[in-house]
Amino acid sequence: MTNTWPDNTVESYFQYKPSLALSLVALVLFFTVATVIAIQTYKYRPRCRFMWIVVFTGGLEVAGYISHIVAAQTVNNSAYVSYLVFTILAPNFLALANYIAVGRVAEQLQLSGRFLNAKSIAAAFFIIDLICIGIQGAGSAILSSSLNDSSSDAASTSGETVVLIGLAIQLFFFSSFTLVAGYVYHLQQRHASKMVPGQVYVCLFVTIALITLRNAYRVTELAAGWSGKYNTNEKYFYCLDALPVFSAFCVYSFLHFGQYLQNTDGTSTGAAKASVVAVVTDSSSSIGRPREKPSSKMDQIKSALTFGLAQKSNSNTAHPTMSELV
Repeated sequence: MTNTWPDNTVESYFQYKPSLALSLVALVLFFTVATVIAIQTYKYRPRCRFMWIVVFTGGLEVAGYISHIVAAQTVNNSAYVSYLVFTILAPNFLALANYIAVGRVAEQLQLSGRFLNAKSIAAAFFIIDLICIGIQGAGSAILSSSLNDSSSDAASTSGETVVLIGLAIQLFFFSSFTLVAGYVYHLQQRHASKMVPGQVYVCLFVTIALITLRNAYRVTELAAGWSGKYNTNEKYFYCLDALPVFSAFCVYSFLHFGQYLQNTDGTSTGAAKASVVAVVTDSSSSIGRPREKPSSKMDQIKSALTFGLAQKSNSNTAHPTMSELV
């Protein structure tokens, strides 16, 4: 792949004059929120290891905006292709975290016997999302290869179509997943003996809405064509792609799943720490405590005689005579 643009202008590929300031702001914001989520995920790691997917997605977004800046400032074709691939594919991984989260919620609520299986939910949607990502990746590869030849309109159209198909399939199944998440919430309200904090559902449904908005924009953008109004105006990208995705990251940070989901053994991290502290405290308090010596046979006989005399004393209203004591 050549590193020069066909007509050596930024506008020939971006189809607008990209803003360096907006790119830098987006880069700093995504790097910051991804770092915060990484710290939170490490802190709550016993029960939310799947949130590393969100951190990974943040890394892809950061790489995408770095590529965007490089492409805009150095007129570098490879950098532009990297920006294109990262910004198209990265947000799709966020759905994977939500799929696993709903599976964990169903498992925590013990809903496997009500037509829901935690592992099946996560596995089915996870695999479907990976397939959609693969389709979009293939379309992005076709599209990026066509950028080296300004006359390859057929390849460009084919790449747009493949990416559009991948996004449309993903949007359909993500909408179906929304129904599954709503059904899980309904079962909790009606049947589940255990309750999952409402913050988990707020995080799920808000991020689902934001990701759906972003995917709908991408579908509309590609349906309008590579030279359509949505792809030739930078404001649409930042308002309908960058902003919803960044907002989803903020929700993941403020309502991190690790704060509310249980460990795989059914206990929360706080409860597990409390039990450990209790055991340690009990063990430390027993250290240094003198052990009671086992009572001898004579001590047991004396105790029995004393108990018998006390019982007899309580059964009589008059004071016992000496003969009775003997």
